[in-house]
Order: sequence, then structure tokens, then C-alpha cells
Amino acid sequence: MKNQFKKFISSTVDYHNFKGALEIASELNCGIEISRFGRLKDIEDLFDITKKEYKAALNDFNGDVTLHGFFSNLNVAAKDPLIREVSEKRYYQSLELACEFGAKTVVFHTCFNNLLKHQEYRQLYFRRNIEFFHEFIPYFEKEGITVTIENVHEPDWELIRSIVATINSPNLKVTIDIGHCNLHSNYPVSEWIRSYGIMLHHMHFHNNFKNEDSHSSLLEGSLDIKPVIKVLDEMKLNPQITFEIFDKNALFESVKYFDEVVENI
Repeated sequence: MKNQFKKFISSTVDYHNFKGALEIASELNCGIEISRFGRLKDIEDLFDITKKEYKAALNDFNGDVTLHGFFSNLNVAAKDPLIREVSEKRYYQSLELACEFGAKTVVFHTCFNNLLKHQEYRQLYFRRNIEFFHEFIPYFEKEGITVTIENVHEPDWELIRSIVATINSPNLKVTIDIGHCNLHSNYPVSEWIRSYGIMLHHMHFHNNFKNEDSHSSLLEGSLDIKPVIKVLDEMKLNPQITFEIFDKNALFESVKYFDEVVENI
């Protein structure tokens, strides 16, 4: 296979032990995706302190850096203006962290609630996201950083694809989380890839048995990554790959298996 993927691991592999995650990334010859920056209960008081600690830890790290933006309980499309206010603050803090850490990709969730089966809700969600990203993305364009929108509860690609297409910026792309596709969508990951095409910039790899978002080894779940790698090869797409796997042993197993699949496609 000709594709050579730039690989990252999520810092969640050593929960809130950022230095430990960096050591694992170095051992695997991968970059690091900074996720769950600090502890949210302390973030207001310790944001600057934690930022300095992470920056210091990165000084001895030679790999590339991506950032998973804040997402817990956030919603830039919320009807409540106070919820929107804190959500937007966390998004702009994510931009600040990306600039500080030299991250060239930042991943955000839509926080879309697929349980609300109302067309009005979907239309409002789309409109509010367009309003927000229209103002937000120029800051990333200025810094040369790519924002990606990741699927979580979305049953298909239409909402995210429409947001990216409407904003129409080279700095707004998509992340496909294959574990979330497996859990929440009836469409195979290959169809997500074909529908996004060149919009695809980044992917999260982990597995599950369609019963919980377990972030398990690629060998422990109902999702087969071989068709995923095959369609990427067919379409000549070369997204960044982050192994978003929480257990260290499962992570090592998964990276090895991924490399074997890529080699044999």
C-alpha cells in the first residue's frame, strides 16, 4: 500500500498523566493528540498553570501535536445564551492551546443530540453552527490551523458535511471517528469516507461491540478496519490517524495490527 499515514495516540491512554502519554507516544513513534486537557472541575482556576505544565512537558517531545478541543457538556448551538457563552469560551480556549502547543489540527464535536427527532431542531442546529463557525474559522485561517468536526452521535454524515461545505474554508475539514460510526450509524465507515471525500482530514480509530463507546482495541469489537483502509487506498486519501484507545496494552496491540493491515492492503 502506498499510503503512509501520520499516526497519533490520544493522551487519554494514561488518564491525566500527560507525561506518561508522551512517553508512550515516543515509544510507538507516534504524535500526540492532547485530549481532556486538565481536569474540568479545576479549569477555571488552573487553566494558565496547566497550560504551562503541558508546554513544559512538550519541550522534550519530538513528535507532532494535535488537539482535541473541549467538548464536555458544550453546545455552541444551544438555545440558552449562557450555555452558548461558556461553549464559545471553551472553543476559543482550545484555539489558544493549539497556538501554544504548536498543534496544526484541532478536533471538535458538534454535540448534536440524535434523540431529538425534530426537523426544526436539526435546522436550528445547522444554522447556529454556521453562524458560529463563520466567525470562528478566520482565526484558524490566520494561524494556519485546521479545524475538524467529528461525528459522535450523528447517524449519518449530512449535518457535518453540510456545515463544512457551507463554510467552505480550507481550514475546516472533518474527522471520522470509526468507533462512533459503528455505535451510532447504520452506514459502514466506507460510506462515510466516500461521502466526505477530500473533506476528510483526520480519523479516530477504536472499536466496540455496538453496545457502548468502549474505545477498545481494534481487535476487540464488531468493526473490521480492513475495508476502511482499503477504501482510503482506493480514493487516495491520506488522513491523519489517532488511536483513541484507553488501555495501554490494547493501544500497542492496535497500532501493530493497523500497520499490518496497511502493509497488506
